[in-house]
Amino acid sequence: MNIEACVNSLSMPLPEDILKRKWAGDLEGAIRAIDMRLERWLPDMLRARLECEKERIRRLPTQYPFNRAQALEKLRELIKVDVTEEQFDALELAGWVDFIYLNGEKRYFVRFHRGMLKGGALDHLTGKEPDPARPYLDEMIRTMKEKGEMKRRITLEASVGVDDDAFVPGEYLAHLPFPVADAQQSEVELLSGDPDGLGEEKAPARTAWWKRSLTENREFKLRYRYVSHMRYADPLHAPAPEKELYPCDPPCADDLAERGAYLRFTPYLRALAAEITADAENDLQKAWKIYEFVTTKVIYAFMRDYFQFDDHGEFCAVNLKGDCGLQALLFIILCRISGVPARWQSGMSIDEDYVGSHDWAQFYLPGWGWLFADPSYGGGAYRAGSSERHAFYFGNLDPMRMAATRVYQAEFEPRKQQLRMDPFDSQSGEIERAGAEYPFTMRQHSGDAELIAFEEC
Repeated sequence: MNIEACVNSLSMPLPEDILKRKWAGDLEGAIRAIDMRLERWLPDMLRARLECEKERIRRLPTQYPFNRAQALEKLRELIKVDVTEEQFDALELAGWVDFIYLNGEKRYFVRFHRGMLKGGALDHLTGKEPDPARPYLDEMIRTMKEKGEMKRRITLEASVGVDDDAFVPGEYLAHLPFPVADAQQSEVELLSGDPDGLGEEKAPARTAWWKRSLTENREFKLRYRYVSHMRYADPLHAPAPEKELYPCDPPCADDLAERGAYLRFTPYLRALAAEITADAENDLQKAWKIYEFVTTKVIYAFMRDYFQFDDHGEFCAVNLKGDCGLQALLFIILCRISGVPARWQSGMSIDEDYVGSHDWAQFYLPGWGWLFADPSYGGGAYRAGSSERHAFYFGNLDPMRMAATRVYQAEFEPRKQQLRMDPFDSQSGEIERAGAEYPFTMRQHSGDAELIAFEEC
């Protein structure tokens, strides 16, 4: 399988009969229909699309483990409320409950209930009132406003491994995200661990990597330290500074361009961008209106693996829901369509008691240079009623981040020979076994990160 051709072919639709079988839940029939097509001549891109779809179908059921009774029970356990069948149906019809059909039965997404809780869809059932206060973030925002910046030296420990029941002895290639040198991030140090190599400082997706022959299962682990230095920006109310805030590469043609299957300027997205920015007079107003749209009209929801979507930006804009990555990508696409240079960043966000995968965006304004936007944090602030925090994440980030990736669907070095678990992003690591019939899925892999220390500097 040509991996790049496979992923880029997702910009085209499936043959209609195969698509009908897939979404009707006849996955075996869809595979048989694909195999019959692959036996005859096909255009190269259509062949790649069908080969890619076989792998998507193989992975799809792993993400939808619950039947209806189990889904209801999971929801009731989570919110400690006896949710009725009618209430569940109403949530499903409103688009909150992600499901597929599998052999005639509805099956529900593994994190559908947690996504609804985080997105606020269950507030009317739990009686929960939105709380605008986030002391951990609010204190950092106040400090950044007062001092004009915040700088932290952060130490993290990260690991990646294969679940024991998926392990087979053999030759393994493992990658773990590693801090990239970029606008806000510097002084990166490897403190412990035994990787065979580190990616270039400004790699599109920087990783530490191992090539090892394993007879017993093991984790690949490392500890690293870096400096995160954020400078406060208020482009909505303050004049541009004398010099740009961050020393980084100037905008280039790629920062305004379409790319591959996932960053496309579809007719709908072009029309949406024109509608949103109709009254905007400059790049600042365009970027703000796009940020407002994504943070106030697009609901946060946990998503199935990105590999399962045909068009990431359009999915987010049509369904008006998405997680941090889809929201950031939609912001970037709409900015680029509107003539505002925009870029991707991803890695991890670091809270008081949790380190987790996260994605956000950069956008360029004359005079200010590259600034940041975090639509999912901004949207959370908006729904909680914090106008101050909502405005902050247009132009800024808190310093509690680790950025490892600068380009969406960037290749790793050394390259993987198999299709990645996530061909688009790099947050929790990747592993492959040479010669395996199938690549690992997200459900066969474990990644973890822990905050060791953060210090003022």
